[in-house]
Amino acid sequence: MKPLISVVIPIYGVEKYLKRAVDSVLHQTYTNLDIILVDDGSKDGCPAICDAYAAREARVRVIHKENGGLSDARNAGIAVAGGDYIAFLDSDDYYAPYFIEILYRELIRTDADVAVCSYETTKELEPEKGPDFAAVRAAYEQGKADITVYDRKQMLLNQYDALCPDATYFIVAWNKLYKRSLFQEVRFPKGKIHEDEATIYRIFDRIHKGVYIRLPLYAYFEAPGSITRENFSKKRMDFMDALTDRIIFFDRIGETDGKKAALRARADGAIRYFYPLRKKFPETGKMLRGYVKEALYVNRHGTAEEQGFLSGTNQMGYRLFLLFPALYYLLRKKNF
Repeated sequence: MKPLISVVIPIYGVEKYLKRAVDSVLHQTYTNLDIILVDDGSKDGCPAICDAYAAREARVRVIHKENGGLSDARNAGIAVAGGDYIAFLDSDDYYAPYFIEILYRELIRTDADVAVCSYETTKELEPEKGPDFAAVRAAYEQGKADITVYDRKQMLLNQYDALCPDATYFIVAWNKLYKRSLFQEVRFPKGKIHEDEATIYRIFDRIHKGVYIRLPLYAYFEAPGSITRENFSKKRMDFMDALTDRIIFFDRIGETDGKKAALRARADGAIRYFYPLRKKFPETGKMLRGYVKEALYVNRHGTAEEQGFLSGTNQMGYRLFLLFPALYYLLRKKNF
């Protein structure tokens, strides 16, 4: 028998979408699954839907817990996962029918520790109107999929737009299949948003190699009300904290390329966050400017290996932002 694979689905306030998500797991072509529904104190009909699935499907287990947020719900699922491998599904999204099968097949074929796929965004409620997963499967079976194996260092570097055009696919948690052992000492940070940015690099640091299947095997649903899709708030600073932690991490392990990419990513993020936050939270605005200054400083005064990671255009843009933020905004308004 093929090994057991655990799928953790954190659930809160998604009554409208929950059946679509769970059904996409139950209908996987890979069938030896341990499906863990984590009801994170949902106040709608989700708890009853979860219990109904568990009553009629032996592969489904339910955890009912007090609301603790997405990270806490994922961690509760990880704690009880019985599989040799683990995957995550956000409860307003859904899998392609072959998601587990293809990721597992490539993980085993390449002897990797984690398998990653791309995803497709959809606004359709009905799966049949969403991504054409049949065409995706056909492309895979015909050998037309772009499949790449990366070592640990490159997986870490792939999380940065400046180094990898597909960086987003490497950052998020839910388009992957992991060896369960990778989470032995790693958990998602409770009470934080942008929890993936704070966690996945720690997983990649533990791997020997990873495999990337450049096919959309996951449907990312654009629904209102998701925490990371709401209007801008200071809570988004969790993202900056995650980037700072990565800079410290890369510095500690002596990974200069990663540190430089992280410094640039944090400076770019600081500029984006500066404008919605500067008036209401002036101290935060000052901190964000400091991140841009630090990137410029390291680029010029860091170690020999650290210097020169910013292009001339980057440097001019950062200096313009620091000297004339209003002018910078007018020139770059379409990017905000």
